[in-house]
Amino acid sequence: MLSENILPAWIFAVVMSGTPGPANMILMATGAALGFRRALPFTCGVFIGFTVVLAVAGFGITALLDGFPALGPVITVGSSCYLLYLAWKIARIDLKKSSGEAAAKSVGLINGLIVHPMNPKAWLMATTVFAQFSDHSRPAWEQWLVMSVIFLFGGFPTNCIWTWGGDRLISSIQSPGRRFAVNLFLAISTVAIVAYMAFNQFVVV
Repeated sequence: MLSENILPAWIFAVVMSGTPGPANMILMATGAALGFRRALPFTCGVFIGFTVVLAVAGFGITALLDGFPALGPVITVGSSCYLLYLAWKIARIDLKKSSGEAAAKSVGLINGLIVHPMNPKAWLMATTVFAQFSDHSRPAWEQWLVMSVIFLFGGFPTNCIWTWGGDRLISSIQSPGRRFAVNLFLAISTVAIVAYMAFNQFVVV
């Protein structure tokens, strides 16, 4: 990557990673359900999963899908179903009926790893950042490494902020009924965002 592109790429990472989307709503819901510390493995998994998406984009594997356009709707449906399942799973976490550690393991690192590969917004971010800011004269592995570091310092902190925000939001509410309502609202918000993105995939030309 050219040195003059590093700052714009970092700003892109901060802005795109910080705007609302399925992953961020799930991060917030996880922070609300588990607390920031217990949700940290899931948060780390989400970021690591995004580096996988960056690798796929960086090595040009996404170009293969252009030859199989019918896979697009299938991938959209499958990814939407997984994100909806994860939102439902997080909304149903009850720390009173299970230990905090057990709840954290039920939504942990592995679940986080799968979020971004199933997130259409992540693919848009990855393909855009390579198209706009990469130096195509450099090896693909080097471009991927640079982009991963940029998102480590630009995207991962915003992931943590969303998780922490969920924790702070739920910590300010003492009523169990209201806490459940907040978790349910975050889950419904995730459903709405996933539905909107799926609608754009199938309906909007």
